[in-house]
Amino acid sequence: MLFYSKFSNLHMKSKYRLIPFVIAIILILIISNQFIWIRNMYGLHKQELIDYANQVAELAILKEVTERCEKMGGFSSYSTNLNIPKDTSRFFIKKVLAADTTYILRIDKNETYINEKIIQFLIKNDMPVNLNVLDSLFRMKLNSRYAIKYSYFDYIDLETKQTLKSSKPDSVSTEYLSTDTITLDIQKSIAVVGYVETPNDTILQKMLFQLALTILLIICSIIGMFYVSKSFVSQWKLEKLRQSSINAMTHEFKRPISGATAMVSLIPFYIKKQDWQKVSDYAGNTMTELNKLTTYTERIQQISNNEKGSTILNKESIQLIPFFDSIKMRYGTKQDTGQKVVIDSSINTTQKQLYVDKLHFSNVLDNLVENAIKYTNGDVRLSIRVSDIGEKLRISISDKGIGISAKELPLIFDKFYRVDSKETKTKVGFGLGLTYVKSIVEAHGGTISVESKLNEGSTFTIML
Repeated sequence: MLFYSKFSNLHMKSKYRLIPFVIAIILILIISNQFIWIRNMYGLHKQELIDYANQVAELAILKEVTERCEKMGGFSSYSTNLNIPKDTSRFFIKKVLAADTTYILRIDKNETYINEKIIQFLIKNDMPVNLNVLDSLFRMKLNSRYAIKYSYFDYIDLETKQTLKSSKPDSVSTEYLSTDTITLDIQKSIAVVGYVETPNDTILQKMLFQLALTILLIICSIIGMFYVSKSFVSQWKLEKLRQSSINAMTHEFKRPISGATAMVSLIPFYIKKQDWQKVSDYAGNTMTELNKLTTYTERIQQISNNEKGSTILNKESIQLIPFFDSIKMRYGTKQDTGQKVVIDSSINTTQKQLYVDKLHFSNVLDNLVENAIKYTNGDVRLSIRVSDIGEKLRISISDKGIGISAKELPLIFDKFYRVDSKETKTKVGFGLGLTYVKSIVEAHGGTISVESKLNEGSTFTIML
């Protein structure tokens, strides 16, 4: 059984240690997933910019070639007939007349902007594309959707793959996105490529909602995981304390039950022998053991309603001085353990009565006094002080016992918690008494606090 208990505790401890790693991995996966999603969203917005830049470049090219044509007299200056024939064939042969030359072109009817491409072909030598005008038209239209400061175009000879000219600035200090290579003429001999600065700020502004959602999700995940981790740890600690308390409870219940059973089993034997003294002794000892069991049971019942707000109080007015005098009378004697208990009480208050639940409030003070006696080695000297603090009544119980370490102090009111020391392990207790004390004090609208130092004693203070 001992081996199994140690193995179970070790298993639980290893699971407890594993929880932070699992939660850390989950958080890393969530954050990584969000960063990948943001990167993909950024890529989509970037591609959207490129697609839009391609559309805008096409429109800018049409406007630019129209301006050049107007300077040279319009479309009619280069061809007697630029109309597309109405026959059903996809490809057709067309003669196009320039100023001094006739061109025979094989044209695909499905090609867009046929007339404009024919014109581009005809005037590419006499009046080539004006990249500055093209860039100005391009950026003007692009700025209707994106805040673009810089852009430029390269003019390319598709046959030689050489850049004929470019409107690229001398110093480029930013990254640029490129449009598709856009063919200008019907013979596919010349083309332009547009370049647009990467407007990171603009793209991020468009992604502001997604970024806000991502940050919110990450924050919520961190808070949620922290809460889950804290809950797991709290549950593990509570379970560990509960198991320890149950073990102690079982051990303490077993002793009086075993003793009472053994003595009761001997009573019939002594009745037959008519040894009435033995019968009386064993009956009395049996009653003592059963009374111990009753005391343990009552302590556990005290905790059954220990949640603040769930304890039903039957308040009544009780005389203050007799109430504390009764405590002094009950405990200010020699204990069963052989300890001598001296209680020094001081009542300095204008209050004559307490309006409390007499049973529960008596149990509160009994718990505090009994703890002080239990956790003091040798004779006990207690100090009970009752005084007024403004409109509040202060009740303090001080002892010179073994004390509580600063590390343990914040935990002593937790359910099932017992201070981990050699002295406490040898004392009877279930880790429920101070939980009950705190809940009853709070149910009365009061507070309880503690000051303590190891080997110097403790002071519990109730404010009502």
